[in-house]
Amino acid sequence: MAPRRVNLLPATLEAGRRARRQVFAIGAAGVALVSVLGVVYALQNVRLRNERTKLEAQQSQNAVLRAEVAQLADFAALERELNQKIDLLSGLTKNEVRWSILLSNMSLVIPSDVWLTNLSGSVTAQTGARDDNEQLAVLGTIQLNGTTLEHIDVARWLTRLAGVDEFALPYLSLSTKATIGSTEVVNFNSSVQLSQDAFRRNQRAGERRV
Repeated sequence: MAPRRVNLLPATLEAGRRARRQVFAIGAAGVALVSVLGVVYALQNVRLRNERTKLEAQQSQNAVLRAEVAQLADFAALERELNQKIDLLSGLTKNEVRWSILLSNMSLVIPSDVWLTNLSGSVTAQTGARDDNEQLAVLGTIQLNGTTLEHIDVARWLTRLAGVDEFALPYLSLSTKATIGSTEVVNFNSSVQLSQDAFRRNQRAGERRV
């Protein structure tokens, strides 16, 4: 038969041992919990330092970007000023009559046997569109006096003027025979009205140019 173990210690002593074991277990669990909390704190502290480093780097980058934006603001102000000047120039020149273009176009159509003795122009800008007869509203008149050899040459001159886009309603007020020395000639007085195409804004490549 197996020997039987008999506990002869008092019950109070056994209870004390169990209490000490429980206290030891609780203490060990507390130490383990503190260790875990210490590890978690350390990890969170490292993470916090990393985030602070990223924040400082981002703040430094933001400072650089703000400095660049401040520099670009000067260019934006210059661009606005340039656009304002362009708008002002466009407003001042949109109703401008480019006489150099008109005279150049006239020189292309004048017959070789027609000589101009006087040219004068006046501008009276008018607003409005085409009327019922599709005629452009006029904005000025050019008076053209000259000399040619025959009356038919005067008619050809008026026909040529009618072919210029910036001109409208060529008109003959005088065509009379005369002599220059022993040569018989025809003196004429004519006029032509300026159409809306004479405005800079209505001409092809109407930007300001030399």
